[in-house]
Amino acid sequence: MATRFGIIGCGYVGSAVARHFRARGFELTGTITRPDRLSELCSLVDHPRIYRAGDAFADVSFFDRLDGLLVAVAPQSGHYCLEQYDAVYRSGVNALASVLQRRSSSSPLHVTYLSSAGVYGDQRGLPCNEDQSPDVSSGQNAALVSAEQALLNLASPSVQCAVLRLGGIYGPNQDIPTMIRSAAGQRVAKNGDHINAWVHRDDIVRGVDFAFEQRLSGIYNMVDDLQLSRRELSHALCDSDGLPPVLWDAHDKPGARIFNARVSNARLKALGFQFAVPSMLEPVAAC
Repeated sequence: MATRFGIIGCGYVGSAVARHFRARGFELTGTITRPDRLSELCSLVDHPRIYRAGDAFADVSFFDRLDGLLVAVAPQSGHYCLEQYDAVYRSGVNALASVLQRRSSSSPLHVTYLSSAGVYGDQRGLPCNEDQSPDVSSGQNAALVSAEQALLNLASPSVQCAVLRLGGIYGPNQDIPTMIRSAAGQRVAKNGDHINAWVHRDDIVRGVDFAFEQRLSGIYNMVDDLQLSRRELSHALCDSDGLPPVLWDAHDKPGARIFNARVSNARLKALGFQFAVPSMLEPVAAC
């Protein structure tokens, strides 16, 4: 019997995971929230569904038939206010966790949840790993951590859950290096001294596969090896093309959500995971 896998949120990453698992012969159920994307979803999965976590009238019986589940939800592009974070990560993911808790099936289920390394917040550029407490001074971070905990609390003899904290995503159709180069010589109103984390989309896909196959549980940083400040990264990219530097601010805007940490990926590597794209400054290897 084919492995039965569900993907809640077939966006940029979820769709790539669907293509990967379809190539492996999995029987896929995938969900979206927008009806206008239904025809696109039909070409990706065997059982397409329009589903919004928290919908009291949604048919959730499909969860009973799954061997694995990816939760890859996010606010709609451009809607990153606190209200949207609360709606998606507090109300939505907590409702999803309640549905999974009430599954009528006791068959084994592995859940992978895509969170954000941004929850480490302002660590003043110091190294941090999964044992570091998140910085929940930001309402957005608090909502993300709430979602993590809601799914981690599902752990039982029949349910395992892995949280992958992602860096900023780059990859096909999300060419961050080109976007940075396009700002050469221009002023950008962000603190250039902050260190961000990054990860290639294809490594996220491989990480979801790895988490499912290894039945990982707990929290893992899914970030590549790059640990440069915005200023250092843009200098490296612009210098290689003979472009003038990006002009970053050296201060934070009042009330800004801050992410400034050297996030370690050592825990995942210690389990045998290898990044196909160690850094956006290096060529993409065959995945």
